Amino acid sequence: MVYPNPQIYHHLKAIFVHIPKTAGTAIERSLRESPRQNVGGHTTALGYRRKFPTEFATYFKFAVVRDPVSRFLSAWRYLRKMPIHPALNNSKIHERDTLAEWMETVRADPNLLDDIVHFLPQRRFVCDSEGRVLVDHLFRFESITSQWKTICGILNQPFRPLPRVNESAPMTIIDAPPDWMHGWITEFYADDYRVGGYPILRDSASPARR
Repeated sequence: MVYPNPQIYHHLKAIFVHIPKTAGTAIERSLRESPRQNVGGHTTALGYRRKFPTEFATYFKFAVVRDPVSRFLSAWRYLRKMPIHPALNNSKIHERDTLAEWMETVRADPNLLDDIVHFLPQRRFVCDSEGRVLVDHLFRFESITSQWKTICGILNQPFRPLPRVNESAPMTIIDAPPDWMHGWITEFYADDYRVGGYPILRDSASPARR
């Protein structure tokens, strides 16, 4: 999967694999050589390797990963907030009034998530078909403020705080998913826990375990 204007920063000799809902828009804008440089989309590591083999072999490649449940909920809130648009493929989300209704829909047909880039497993962006991570480093969204300083140091960039872009509203205790929902998301994205090194908090209420 290769998008137009992928996040290749020749002046930094760096490639950023932008996984949706991981502060990627803020990062890609901060790394531009100038505001006129147009970058965007969610090109996968495999896409970069196939389309830009020389840069992929020599540039510093990185991505940011996020706890799968937190990322799923953030994606849902973002796609509900945004107007219906073919590029987002979010019409079915707008047809459901609540997160619970959306979850019942995808639990009945998980293939729906394959058609919405914001819900694709994170491993699809950074791994090959054998599950091997193709980028040089995975940073964590949960500590991106401190890790952004590390990224700037690696790229010999002057440190400036990341701008706030496309932020979802913070989740409250009322928004927290019930056990069955948390369990289903955890099971569906099990590979992402392995790739990102996140602990899996299993629950007996998980529908996948009934």
